[in-house]
Amino acid sequence: MKKLNRSRRGLIKGAALAATGMTLGAGLSPLQAKQATAQTSPQPIEQPQRSSALPLAGKVAFVTGAARGIGRAISEVFAMNGADVAMLDIADPSRLNSSRGYRVSNMDEFNAAVASVKQYGTKVLQIQVDVRDLAAMQSAAERTSRELGGIDVVVANAGYVAWHSFEDGTPQLWHDVFDVNVHGVFNTAKAAIPFLKQRGGGRIINMASVGGRAGFAGNGAYTSTKWAVIGMTKQAAQELGQYNITVNAIAPGAVNTAMYRSEGQMRSTGVSSREEQDAQVNSVSPLGDAGAIEPEDVAQTALFLASDAAKTISGTTIDNALGFNASYTA
Repeated sequence: MKKLNRSRRGLIKGAALAATGMTLGAGLSPLQAKQATAQTSPQPIEQPQRSSALPLAGKVAFVTGAARGIGRAISEVFAMNGADVAMLDIADPSRLNSSRGYRVSNMDEFNAAVASVKQYGTKVLQIQVDVRDLAAMQSAAERTSRELGGIDVVVANAGYVAWHSFEDGTPQLWHDVFDVNVHGVFNTAKAAIPFLKQRGGGRIINMASVGGRAGFAGNGAYTSTKWAVIGMTKQAAQELGQYNITVNAIAPGAVNTAMYRSEGQMRSTGVSSREEQDAQVNSVSPLGDAGAIEPEDVAQTALFLASDAAKTISGTTIDNALGFNASYTA
């Protein structure tokens, strides 16, 4: 069944990319081609040619939470499509460890992600930084502009979660989650906006969640923070449009990441295995026999928002959740 589900996801992604003109190769996205090569051959991955035809050629992306999961996938897909990428991550579990059953990324994961992105031939800048620190983020943005030539696309992806009931939450848990998911998104945008203005405009893409579109028990402060991200996205879109800066958000559902597959997430929803998690997702998803989607699925949405195809879209949130959003009341 898992092989069938992966095949189905590949067909869905291939059809969607073909419709937007973003495929490279015989019906496969670059990331699918990479995966197929890794599974069937020990030969090195063939590098795509850098060309002005690539949708992000000549662009510089500034991506937080880039060491693994969605942030790593976005960095890879952006590089495949021509962008130079500044990859930012805290990469230090000792800096943020209040959540039971989950840890943030480490340097080994960050180094592996950077090496993966570098294989696509664009410039890659690795910056270990905490999004909760505005001065450090401003320094990271200045370094990115200096070393890569500017900033065109900002992806505020870094996120954190602590699972608890609303009643049982502690001030420390609420502060930790809000400091990353809300203040970190603000710090990322504030640090980068001057450099987007210097380029005559750009894109800001914030990572929300279906948890910011509906209520979910047991997610503690996480749900509140993702509602806040959507609100910030709308305000920033109103204010920054005059500078030709679009601001949008992505609301993924269940994604096959370390956060979603963690013991804390499983405990909060009363399951004990990936199979049970996937069964839960399938039961509420119109497209549901795939379980959790892959980080690369979310990265393709970010690629669309970063490209010229989305130049007239701002202030919106795109759900990427196997149709779960069809159950929303508005």
